[in-house]
Amino acid sequence: MAFDEVGEDSLRKTTYDNAIKQLAIYSYKMKQLVSTVSSDSWKNYFFRESTDIPTGQSGNAIKGIPRGADFPDAVLSWEQVSSRIEKYGLSGKIDHEDIIAKNIDTRNRTIKRLAEGVAKAVDNEIYSVLSTDGDIQTGTLYGGYWDESSAAIIKDLAFMKAQVKTYYDNASKFVMVINPQAEPYVLHYIYEKGAQATTSGQKAFNGEIGNPAGVSIITADVVPLSFALFVVPKTCATWKELMALATNTVTKKFHGDTIEVCEYGVTEVHEPKQVVLTQILA
Repeated sequence: MAFDEVGEDSLRKTTYDNAIKQLAIYSYKMKQLVSTVSSDSWKNYFFRESTDIPTGQSGNAIKGIPRGADFPDAVLSWEQVSSRIEKYGLSGKIDHEDIIAKNIDTRNRTIKRLAEGVAKAVDNEIYSVLSTDGDIQTGTLYGGYWDESSAAIIKDLAFMKAQVKTYYDNASKFVMVINPQAEPYVLHYIYEKGAQATTSGQKAFNGEIGNPAGVSIITADVVPLSFALFVVPKTCATWKELMALATNTVTKKFHGDTIEVCEYGVTEVHEPKQVVLTQILA
């Protein structure tokens, strides 16, 4: 039985693959907010359900059904939406000199940047789709990022919750994504009021800085400074995945290792009314 020794090609490939996948898990900001489902088709479609709650109609009332009578039929509607898988990829090289000289910093930084690059591209796309869908809700926050009164954040979050609950009264979990430059204002409120930065006993989202008013707040530079994105995580949208993040390593003797990172997927917004894009105005 043959065994690989430290530094051999197959061991390096496995190390690269494991490291990139682990780093990517903690790099995704927007992808963690949507559900992930697999697909085996390049072209997909999904059904977006109407947010209208079924109500009684003339001659078909929900209330007052006569004894022994048939139940009224619910009038439900769905919109069929098409989507097409896209390919995300990045390539990087670790020179042979750095491999044999064990220049760990160069190697590790290359791996880290490859993982971050693909994760950021996927996050950019998810944010772009969520924030530009024609059926999402919008709002305006005047006076900047809570720089005059930190307690104003609670009022603003309550308004965003109310917008969602107009359509989904049972919604109970919320996330707001802000630009990292807005983080000081949120932290000012959290620590001024003695609130906990994260909710005890619950797993925090990547980049989460606090949980005021029951809303997990995370930072992601995919969101412009002048906006905040408020969502019901996991149910608002789906990442339709044709292939999960994978790597391939090509070794050229005396030249080095070329690492390719690839992922296939597309964003599908199932519940646009669970998304509120708020513009921040001074």
